[in-house]
Parts: sequence; C-alpha cells; structure tokens
Amino acid sequence: MFGMVQEVPLAGGHGGSEVMVKPTAERYQHSEIREEDKIFRVVNAVQSMYDAGDIGDEELAAADRWYREYVFASLGVMENPSSDGRVRERGDIHTWMIGRGQCSARMTQIREMLGLCAHVRLEMLLAREMSFSAMARHLYPALSEGRARMKVSAQCALLLEQLAHVYDVISKKKNRKKSC
Repeated sequence: MFGMVQEVPLAGGHGGSEVMVKPTAERYQHSEIREEDKIFRVVNAVQSMYDAGDIGDEELAAADRWYREYVFASLGVMENPSSDGRVRERGDIHTWMIGRGQCSARMTQIREMLGLCAHVRLEMLLAREMSFSAMARHLYPALSEGRARMKVSAQCALLLEQLAHVYDVISKKKNRKKSC
C-alpha cells in the first residue's frame, strides 16, 4: 500500500512476530485517517457522504460489501472485518475458488442490473477511492469544478441507494430459491 510502513511487535508467547501495517507520518499529513478495530482506513468520499447525512447505514453497508466482493473477485483475497487489518487467504483451494467465482458472478449481476456507467462510478468511488473532484475531472471535463463535483456527489449518493436495493433484491431471490 502506498504510504504505509510495517511495524513488527513481538507476539506474546508464540515465538514469532506479527506484522502490523500502519500509515506513515506523510500519509497522516495528506489524508484523514481513522482507526477502527486496529484497521486503518482513509476517510473517503463514502464516509464523507455518510458523515454529511447524504447516505444512511444501508448504503454504507452496501458500499463496504461491494468493495469487499470486488477485491475478492478481482484479487482473490479477503479482509476479515474482525482482523487486525491483514489480508488473509483461508480454506481449501477448491472451496475458495468456488466462492470467488460466485462472488465474481454476483459482481457481474450487479453490473448488469445497474449498468456499465454505474459500475464505472462504483469502481472510481469505492475501489480507486477517488475524490468527488477527481471523479468530476474524469466524467465532466467541460463543466466547472464546483458544478461537476456537486453532480458527481449526487450521482454517487443515488448510486449507493440503488446498490443497497440491488443487494436486497439479490438476497430475496437467494432466499426464495432456498425455500423452494
């Protein structure tokens, strides 16, 4: 990760060491960073929308789920939300790959339900953690920066509402199949 440094504290009684990844002093100067359960997160546009009240808990949860599934489908690694921030690979390789394939299929289903333009915005917002200003420069180069940023912010808030709804629809379909 860019701007991250590793610290190696001793693990108590195990004879080995655990690696804890923390932001560098330079990263602290350039980003607002929060620590949640020993996981360091850069405060991104989604958190800013949540703090401003533009999105709610459902949208925040949907954004987090989409990001985790995107990383798992594309990179094959999963971050345990109750971990110390390290990414781990676990389980049998066959079940792991089946799970990754199912996750990838779900990402494709979401892209088909929301459309390619929405998927591109989700990647920019969640996977690449772009700011509204950076997204605005890419999506609306002819508009003024302020107007384009407001447009992108509103689109992202609406998109996260739609994403939460899509996850709800997918969950209901899955539950219906189980009951049949």
